Amino acid sequence: MKKVLLLIILILIMPFMISCNLENTEITDKIAAPDNIKPPISGKWIVEDYKISSISSMNEKTAKTYIGKEALFDKELVAIGDDYCLKPSFKIKNVKTSDYLIYQYKVNPDFLNIDKDEIQIVSIKGEEQIFYEIIKESDERIIVNIDGVFFYLKQVSKEVQDEKVAEYYYTDKAMFRMADVEDKDMLRTGVLIGLKSLDTDAEEDLEKWNYRTIFIRSYNKEIVSTYEKNNIFIPRKTGFWEIKVDRKRTDDKINDKIIALPYKKNKKAVDLKNGKSKKDKIKNKNTIKNILYAGNDYISIENVNYSNKGERYLEFYPIDNIDKGKPIKISDILGENGKESFLEEANKKILLEDKKYKDSSIGLSPNEESFGLFRRNGHWVLKGRINFVENGIYSYKNFNIKAIPPKEVVHYDELFIPWNAVKTKVPEALDAFISPNEDLIIIITNNNLLVYLIDDGQIGDIPVAKIKLKSTEKVVMAEWAIGRYPLVWEGEFLKHEATPIK
Repeated sequence: MKKVLLLIILILIMPFMISCNLENTEITDKIAAPDNIKPPISGKWIVEDYKISSISSMNEKTAKTYIGKEALFDKELVAIGDDYCLKPSFKIKNVKTSDYLIYQYKVNPDFLNIDKDEIQIVSIKGEEQIFYEIIKESDERIIVNIDGVFFYLKQVSKEVQDEKVAEYYYTDKAMFRMADVEDKDMLRTGVLIGLKSLDTDAEEDLEKWNYRTIFIRSYNKEIVSTYEKNNIFIPRKTGFWEIKVDRKRTDDKINDKIIALPYKKNKKAVDLKNGKSKKDKIKNKNTIKNILYAGNDYISIENVNYSNKGERYLEFYPIDNIDKGKPIKISDILGENGKESFLEEANKKILLEDKKYKDSSIGLSPNEESFGLFRRNGHWVLKGRINFVENGIYSYKNFNIKAIPPKEVVHYDELFIPWNAVKTKVPEALDAFISPNEDLIIIITNNNLLVYLIDDGQIGDIPVAKIKLKSTEKVVMAEWAIGRYPLVWEGEFLKHEATPIK
């Protein structure tokens, strides 16, 4: 009887014994995600060789100084030479070697001694900015392009010491420490705004657009600098480039050519010696060009054939291939679903909204290459265009494409304050841009570019900066920098004949 009683007591207290043991066990250590996820490239690397491409903006003397420099790859830090980014994110893609190198850098695989049909590309991004794209030949050998120079790196260690990572974090904080304000509370914002305006002093009775770029930098919600320069100054993964329109007059004919070139360190652009195709020469005869949008990798253009009764057609190009004269199709950036939306909206615009064309003999078939980017209510939107001839006169109809421009085309285009709220604050507003830090909003009117502060999601009462705009001036580019990049961008902007805005 005693044994039975003892067994019953033991069974009753057993759950409490187990419970006590579980309380003393560190369960969180067992279910926590393992902290051993490594980036696709890691460790310490050394620059051992280089090759200078035809579009390099770095001279040989400077390139030689990179030999022996170290590069660090860690989940908390990527540093190459004197440049670095904290808290990087990595993206891997496999690409066809020849297509990637020719499209991205205008070199063939033989130039880099690469004999693989496919290579792996590791894109590194920090604080909303593309840092570098790495060509990963193998686990021990990589190639990185800096200002048009290909640097070959060899791995010398598979790990980066924690002390080395901490050193960069300390340096980064020390650079921007101000009084007793914590670094995390500092807001550093910069923006490059590309603008175009009609040249009212043009000699010929033809459209001509002038382009300029404005740079604005703020620190802790205080505007500290505003500069401007001619043409479009655009930040790219391979450095800063200039986009401009060159007008030529030959035998009473006028032709515009869009030139996109990387800057040299001596403030001059590199001359790309790539000829146009025969098809391009014929198509662009007596043609003037109007830039609608310029981004990191793509450009949207309206062409005006003034000798052909004013035909106006749209084209969309990768910036690296603009000299080839071959525009891309809507399916190249939106896929087959984008193409279907394009065709559906084109037919809807013509057949449903304009019934007079329903039984018309006028050719209204949409061309998949005929699309562009336009501004509407604070966003970049895709529109298609149908060109046709009616009563001997060239005409066109635009239609909306129900698709958001992908991030590969428009990197950042957020307007978290509703457009109606913008119009309530500034009734004459035509356009608006908000920084990734959500500390500034730039509002465009007919006559001014206004900069307002944002506090708790609300637009400030008065503008903290006001820049006079030219007649008919419109935005064709808006590129934001945050963190430590605004100072970097300002330094580059000042190297290339920028002047303060008075």
